[in-house]
Amino acid sequence: MKHLLAMILLASVLLVSHIPVCLAQEMYVKDVTSLNLRAGKGVNHKIITTLDPGEPLTVLSRSGEWINVGTTEGNEGWVLSKYLTEEKPPDIKIENLKIQAETLKGKLEMAEIENQKLMEENINLTTRLNENSIRLGNLEKSFNDLKENSTQYLSLKEKYDVLRQEVSEKDTRIRLLEKKVGDQYTAVAIKWSLTGAGILLVGYFLGYRSKRKRSSLL
Repeated sequence: MKHLLAMILLASVLLVSHIPVCLAQEMYVKDVTSLNLRAGKGVNHKIITTLDPGEPLTVLSRSGEWINVGTTEGNEGWVLSKYLTEEKPPDIKIENLKIQAETLKGKLEMAEIENQKLMEENINLTTRLNENSIRLGNLEKSFNDLKENSTQYLSLKEKYDVLRQEVSEKDTRIRLLEKKVGDQYTAVAIKWSLTGAGILLVGYFLGYRSKRKRSSLL
C-alpha cells in the first residue's frame, strides 16, 4: 500500500514538473549591476551566466527565496527572488511602446494610402456623376424637344388630314361637275348637230321644190 502511495506521489511530482511553459510566469531582472544565474539554490553553486537588468525570465519553479528560471537564450538556473520583479522595466515598456507606435504608424500610412485612393475614387465618381447629370439634362432637353415636335407633328398631321379630306371632296365635286358639264356639252352638241342637220334637210327640201316648180313652168 505504501509502495502504491509512493508511486502516486512520484507521478504527481513529475506531472507538476512538466507543466507547459506557456502557463509559467514571466519576470524581469531588477535594475542591478548584474545578476548571476546559478546551477543550484545557493551562492556556492556554479554560475551559468550573468543576467542583465531588465532581462525577461520565465519562472519554472520556486523554492523559498530562490526561483528556478529560464532565459530567452535557452539557459536554465536559479536566482534570488528579491532581484526579480513582475513589472516590466521602463526600457522594455518604451521599446514596446515604440513597437506599438511603429505598428500604428504603419497602419496610419496604410490608412492614408487607402484614404487617398478613396478620395481619388470619389473624385472620379463625382466627375462621372457630373457627366451623367449633363447627359441626363441633354436627354431631357431632347425628349422635351421631341415631345414638342411630336405635338406639332400630330397637330400638322391632323390639319393635313382635314385639308386632304377637303381636297378629296372638292376633287370629287369637280369631277362630278366636269362630268355634268361634259354631259351637257355633249347634249348641246347633239342638239346643234341635229338642228344643223334639220336645217340642211329643210333647205335641201325647199331647194328641191323650188327647182321642180321652175321646171314645170318652163
